[in-house]
Amino acid sequence: MKQNRSLAISSTIQECKTGDIIGLLENEFPSSVLSIKDDEKKTRDRVYTVNNTLLTMVLTSVQQDKTLKNSVDLYYLIHQKRKIRVIDSREKSLQEQKEEDRKSLIKKVGRPKKYLLNIPKSKKKDISLNTAAYSKARDRVPLELANELFKASRIENANNCYSHWHGYRVFSGDGTYVQMQDTESIREKYEVKHNGIGSNGYPQGLLEVVLERGTGQLYSYRLSNRHVSELALFYEMLDEIPPKSLLLLDDLYNCYEIISKCKRLGIEILVPAKRERNYEIVEKLNEGDEIVYIKTPKNRSKWLKENEPSGKILLRRIQCKSPDGQEYELLTTILDRDIKKDDFQVLYLTRWDIEIGIREIKTIMDINVLRSKTPEMALKELCISLASYNLIRKIIYASIKDLPFSPEEDFIYKFYTINQDILIDKKGRVYNRWSPGRRGNETANNKANASKAKAQ
Repeated sequence: MKQNRSLAISSTIQECKTGDIIGLLENEFPSSVLSIKDDEKKTRDRVYTVNNTLLTMVLTSVQQDKTLKNSVDLYYLIHQKRKIRVIDSREKSLQEQKEEDRKSLIKKVGRPKKYLLNIPKSKKKDISLNTAAYSKARDRVPLELANELFKASRIENANNCYSHWHGYRVFSGDGTYVQMQDTESIREKYEVKHNGIGSNGYPQGLLEVVLERGTGQLYSYRLSNRHVSELALFYEMLDEIPPKSLLLLDDLYNCYEIISKCKRLGIEILVPAKRERNYEIVEKLNEGDEIVYIKTPKNRSKWLKENEPSGKILLRRIQCKSPDGQEYELLTTILDRDIKKDDFQVLYLTRWDIEIGIREIKTIMDINVLRSKTPEMALKELCISLASYNLIRKIIYASIKDLPFSPEEDFIYKFYTINQDILIDKKGRVYNRWSPGRRGNETANNKANASKAKAQ
């Protein structure tokens, strides 16, 4: 099995979720986001401040039960722990003040000083388990704050044996779809249409993502309706990719405008060339390894004619052969002659990591279907879920960043078997949702019989 860090730590993510994830995430929560001042403090002492609500939303995003009731129950536990810590801290401070006053030689006139515990009202009483207050508090959380949390959840200077390739920081990009609730406001923005006519199906959003190799973190994302071009979304996201990076993309992104902008921003790109493209050979390096010019296509993208002027781009064209003997081509903006063409072929095989990564995000964080009923809350829910996923990845990265993974078992299969709920039939027998069936049993019996025959 090829080296793949994303596969190697899939089960570790699930183990984090089933363990003390509340304590882990609360400790890993970015202090820069928590230190933001609440405007609500100027008016009154709320139980659900913006920071408290944001933390509760993060903790809810990693739970299997994402209902408002479960969110309030989670915060109730956190509130009780904080309440005990605040009271203990204030009592300790009060005792220390009493001791200092007792030791003081200066006697003050007037009535004896009263030592009273100054505890906020929100910490004196138990909070209500009614979900209405929390629901309103979620609406008050600014979308900008959720975006700030997502940015703070990223590892900015990741560096391990899998994150870089010949000095380039490696990223992968791709798109997927998420289903949304069938409400009037969401349907207005995310309705799926056929020939300009709205369908009766559920609204869907197009999610475009960029993942970092070596950490598995989500570096950037965009959400739009599925009738927006993936290329248009990805073109915007290129502004967030740091220079001296290398993007692994599929054939969809083998587009003049995308390649041209990458060149302008100092970003390298590696894509397959499945479609026929006119090119001019400049230099032949080796057999199946050439430096070529690609020209501006005659039929250009309507959305980028003004931003990317016509011209020629110098690329490296590499002919490859897959293990099953199928021939294909790769195009890259990296012209370094010291890098062999086989290195590019091996590197591009790791682009499949993003397919696994997207599946992990959608299944582990359970965002195949967004539950919010307004476009803003749906985007907020998605942003916080992705930030939570990054925080879990950050925890794992801190513990295994120096380990060269080469997994010898199928971790994705292990994850799915762990993630299935335990089911019980009417007679109380425990069974798994994924049964191999008769054919699976026959295969297992044949293998067992074969092993017995060899032993004899």
